[in-house]
Amino acid sequence: MSSTPYFLTNPYAGAPMRRSVLFQAWLPVFLFSLTFAAESTSYLGANHTSQSLHNFLHQFLGASIDSNWGFTHHMLRKIGHFTGYGTLSLICYRGFRLTLCNIFNWLRHSLVAHALAVLITILVASADEIHQTFLPNRTGSFSDVLLDTAGAAAFQILLFMAIRLGGRVSWNRWRLKSKRSMRPLQSAILPSL
Repeated sequence: MSSTPYFLTNPYAGAPMRRSVLFQAWLPVFLFSLTFAAESTSYLGANHTSQSLHNFLHQFLGASIDSNWGFTHHMLRKIGHFTGYGTLSLICYRGFRLTLCNIFNWLRHSLVAHALAVLITILVASADEIHQTFLPNRTGSFSDVLLDTAGAAAFQILLFMAIRLGGRVSWNRWRLKSKRSMRPLQSAILPSL
């Protein structure tokens, strides 16, 4: 049994690449990228989201958020950048993992998929910020591209460590099970002295 999470497994490994495989691999990336296009409109700028987000959080936190709302709103938007583009990099990793399976050995293939996922995230973040420079109530910011890249890199590092740790945990469980199953056999072969 593989330690790789189901959503990262490739049922097409070893098979020739088909259009359906490309469609299944890259449609989620395309759809998630469309959310950035929708969020990058003038209607979802900070001046339009501030009041509705404040009212929503006020229901749960009360007046405690009123004292420093400008800073809180700014931080929430930056956390959204970090996690949104981090999630995009995970979806891109899945796409590359599914489409590069026949090209490289596993480790090289995995590292290439991680690097390309971060690269695609940088390109999408850059395009998003360039687009925002043309909107009247939005500003494109290089610091946002850096924040988005940091989110992508952090999510990829966590994914890489989870996959590596998951493989070790699985291997250790298998070794423990095999040692336990060998005990009756060992006691029959090697009588206690």
